[in-house]
Amino acid sequence: MDWKPLNTIGTIVLALILALVIWVNATYVEDAPRAGDFSAPIPINVLNAPADMVAVNDPITSVAVEIRAFTSSWNKLTPGHFSVSADWSDLPEGQSEVPLVYECSDKTVTILSVEPEMQFVTLEQIETQGFDVIVDLQDQEEIPLGYRVQPPQVKPERVSVTGPASAVGRVASLRVALSVFNQTTSLERISEPVPYDEAGRVVQAVTLEPRTVSIQVTIEKKQNYREVVVRARTVGQPDQGYFVSDVNMVPSTVTIIGPPDVIETMGGLVDLKHEIDISGATRMVSDKIELDLPEGVSVVGAQEGQTTEVLVTVGIDAVTGGTTLELPLRLANVPENLVAHTSISIVDVILTGPSVLLDDLEVNRMDAYLDLRDLGRGTHQVRPQVEILGDQEAEFRDLVIKDIAPQSVEVVIEPPPTATPTPTIEYTPTPRPTATLSATLSITEALALIDERALEAEIEATATSTNTPTSQP
Repeated sequence: MDWKPLNTIGTIVLALILALVIWVNATYVEDAPRAGDFSAPIPINVLNAPADMVAVNDPITSVAVEIRAFTSSWNKLTPGHFSVSADWSDLPEGQSEVPLVYECSDKTVTILSVEPEMQFVTLEQIETQGFDVIVDLQDQEEIPLGYRVQPPQVKPERVSVTGPASAVGRVASLRVALSVFNQTTSLERISEPVPYDEAGRVVQAVTLEPRTVSIQVTIEKKQNYREVVVRARTVGQPDQGYFVSDVNMVPSTVTIIGPPDVIETMGGLVDLKHEIDISGATRMVSDKIELDLPEGVSVVGAQEGQTTEVLVTVGIDAVTGGTTLELPLRLANVPENLVAHTSISIVDVILTGPSVLLDDLEVNRMDAYLDLRDLGRGTHQVRPQVEILGDQEAEFRDLVIKDIAPQSVEVVIEPPPTATPTPTIEYTPTPRPTATLSATLSITEALALIDERALEAEIEATATSTNTPTSQP
């Protein structure tokens, strides 16, 4: 038998085995397995959490894993290759130990250990309870005198508090803090109520439904307080060639207090005890004049028995052309289905401009009105407006409305009376108000003017008779 072919085959097989061993050994050396902690924590996936209970102890949410893997696999691993879960099904109320189940999707990786191996869970029943929202109004003592704050209105009034039974049980109230510092008008806010316990501490681990509420606080004037405008009167006329350019009062408005029936009859104006004399004035005139207040009425802040004085300054300017008109005051843009009335029917308007234009100015070109647009029911202080009717690009554009007195007028807007069927007289705005000049000659000045014209006529008659030729006898 010839053994040479068999020996050749054996040699080849042996060489292949040796080559395979050498390759495996070289590969193992380059890709040797290693063990250690994975670099990132692995999140815990909670399964079958009971819907009617909630964890109150902040159980762990991730674990650290120790693994063994080939180097080539290790470098490719991410937290997504691992799965760690905790099954909460059938857990009772109270504390429980939940074992963690873990695996790796790469089967060449071996998980040696997980730290920690257990998840400790404390469950409590979920409870819901309703509470009324309480608004804590702060700085109420800082609102201006003469105003008061009505109880706040909350929508919705009741809010549901949901959470662990122990946390909901600690909630004593839902509160919202709201400041009304220096407020004179009503306000509305959207706020989040805060749950507090009996000791005033904030209760955590609860949720509110709804999370926010609407709060409306009405701030109104007290009936026996009222803000009124100070009105000053002048007497006499400035020196020839001068006119009154403006009249200013400090203060121009005051807040008064007194019996409600007296306050209501004052009409939003308070006069001074005497007029300021500007006879023959050629420059600004000023004086301190006491307010003329009804009995029982005083200025807020004034000490008992103390009088309140107003500093009045009357501006006197050289005449480039100026006059004072008394114009009837009309009400414009009265809100629909409401009526308006005011105690003031005439305003004084100071005009300046070229004298020739003032001489030719027809009073029906002037319009004084109170614009009540966008005003609602109640009592309002409205600034009078005066316009020169017609084309403003015409010659009258050079006239200037220097001042209007009073500078604001109280207007009461209310529904029309319906108590009796008797007809009522309603105010109808007139498109062309008439006006009369308030500056008139005194009796003495008129007599002087008549005497002067009579003297001129006598001189003219004498001159005529002297120049007339006479016939010779």
